[in-house]
Amino acid sequence: MRNCAAFSSPTQPRCKKEGTVICRFCGENRKLVKAHIIPAAFFGRLQHGQYSPMILMNKKGEYPKRARRGIYDNRILCGSCESQFGDWDNYAQEVLEEPPNHATPIMYGGQIIGYEIKEYKHDLLKLFFISVLWRASVSETSFYERIDLGPYEAQAKRLIAQRDPGLVYDFAVTLARFDHLLGGTILDPHTDRLGGINYCRFYLGGYVAYIKVDKRRPPEPHPYFCLKPNEPLKIIARNLEKSAELKLIKAAIAANKSFH
Repeated sequence: MRNCAAFSSPTQPRCKKEGTVICRFCGENRKLVKAHIIPAAFFGRLQHGQYSPMILMNKKGEYPKRARRGIYDNRILCGSCESQFGDWDNYAQEVLEEPPNHATPIMYGGQIIGYEIKEYKHDLLKLFFISVLWRASVSETSFYERIDLGPYEAQAKRLIAQRDPGLVYDFAVTLARFDHLLGGTILDPHTDRLGGINYCRFYLGGYVAYIKVDKRRPPEPHPYFCLKPNEPLKIIARNLEKSAELKLIKAAIAANKSFH
């Protein structure tokens, strides 16, 4: 039995629909394609020589895996619908460079505490994150199984269809960046609670996106950092050595010492 996320609606099945051949976006019975939820380029930037990016699942019994081209799902989107996400996916890869060459470091006490990009296309980047959130929710792959939007799934789909980023705090996004690329690893996305507010957390090749899935206002200091139109893009700097993620990475690798 799957352990579905806390956002499931009591009026909907708690776990994701199995074995569908219908496009989850247009609802038509069409030939489905290999669709990436997180664009492959975010995985590809973690490539180290002959070794593919390491995928870590923060779940008991799951071992590290290599994914040369990232993770895709061939049971959610037809070609026509999948292509609608292309502009947003490409723009996100362009803005969230690694390292962030077009960002100005924010300094405090001689340390980098964040980054700022003065000009960016807010609507394109916000819709990218909403689309990733929706695609992860409808995906049937184990990597994304801890993302289930329940009653928020329809809202995300509507905003995507209308190409509308929504109000500032609709699926509000806060971005952070680690000081190095997680040692060539990427963790599975999962639900989180920040200041008592429901979020989903995604890892994107050195960056972390916290996406609010809650009607309530973001907790402090997220209202200052979250994506807003007509304001610079702010990115929080995180120290991997002091993060909970480093412990998860070490534990996952130790669970399978023969992995190479």
